[in-house]
Amino acid sequence: MNFFMEKTDLYLKDTAVENLFISEYMVTADGDYVKVYLLAKMYAGSGEECSNATLARELSLPLQKVVDAWNYWESRGLLRRRFTGRDPADFDLEFISPKQLMYGLEPSSSEEDSFPEEDIARLNAASWSQNALALFRAVEPMVGRTLSSREMNDLQMWLEDWGMSKEVILRAYEICIKERRKTPEIGYIAAIVRSWYEKRLFREDSLEAYLEEHDRRHSQYRRIFKALGFIGRMPTEEERRIMNIWLDDYMLDINTILEACRKTSGISSPNINYVHAILKDWKEGEKLTASGKKKLTIAQIDRIYKEIREKNEAITASRKEETYRKIPRISEIDAEVRVLNAQLFTLLRGGKKDSEEYRDGEEQRRELYGEKSRLLTEAGYPEDYLKPVYTCEHCKDTGFLDNGEKCVCLVNRMMA
Repeated sequence: MNFFMEKTDLYLKDTAVENLFISEYMVTADGDYVKVYLLAKMYAGSGEECSNATLARELSLPLQKVVDAWNYWESRGLLRRRFTGRDPADFDLEFISPKQLMYGLEPSSSEEDSFPEEDIARLNAASWSQNALALFRAVEPMVGRTLSSREMNDLQMWLEDWGMSKEVILRAYEICIKERRKTPEIGYIAAIVRSWYEKRLFREDSLEAYLEEHDRRHSQYRRIFKALGFIGRMPTEEERRIMNIWLDDYMLDINTILEACRKTSGISSPNINYVHAILKDWKEGEKLTASGKKKLTIAQIDRIYKEIREKNEAITASRKEETYRKIPRISEIDAEVRVLNAQLFTLLRGGKKDSEEYRDGEEQRRELYGEKSRLLTEAGYPEDYLKPVYTCEHCKDTGFLDNGEKCVCLVNRMMA
């Protein structure tokens, strides 16, 4: 007697995704990278054949986006490339458990690592070149253990088949230890070395020049993101491309870029495209000025808007001081609203927007606003007397609309 089960359709099966992946990896990753990872993991778990072209077609993504996703996940340590030939592009992909990476759990032994002959072969120095042996002796103290035969094969391939120098390979280990603060995982090292190979960085001098520029550029990215309030995440590939336009094509200094970033303080959702529109207009404005088609430079127009904002801010502050003096209760209301807003924001972040406590807070805030309006009108002031004063309500005296386009007031000043 034989027992068997009916084969289940692929889409009726389940794919296990660790909570650790969701909380530690997914939240900071590009959305398309996450889709590629999950779909590929579904195919891997089912044993179904899958290719990059298949993933790109099913997800309606460019093929390069799929390749970029693999580079990203391997850099995070969640994938390991198993090279099937000497060509760097010829490889299979193995998923690595996030729990293994986070807690240092050893992966289950694969069939290729289960034979005792592997250990014997490893000790046979005749199977390795002198250059490779020197590299192994340098790497083992860095990882604090004996290298596996697979690791040694990879190291020798990078050294002798790819033409990478010993110093460049060791630099990859140094960077991994510095950035991850843990024992380097071979998949992470492989991602770094392959990236350098594709950039033709075979020798230490060319690598150091690249890393110096790379560090400088990433420092610029961090300053730009900090100015925009983007804390806790890395720029996406598209955001890096746009920022590189500012730095390389427009040849703008970082202070000019940061000044454009500061103009996003008046909009609800600052973004890279908004800043790009501003800097693009500035760059085009410089060309027009050089051709004599404009009377005012961008710097002059910027100073005009700054003076307008300062004048209107002074008016707003004066009105607040006046009403606080004549109607002290309004000062108390504003203080109560500030406290209430902080409480509501905490509830909102905690996912309690639909709670009774949140609804009560909103109702209390509406009552305070109503009392404030009543007090103003009873004293002979208009209801909007304490709202910020703007010469141009459309752009809030910045010259640019929320979508990054030039406001009509800016256009008029530029062509005056």
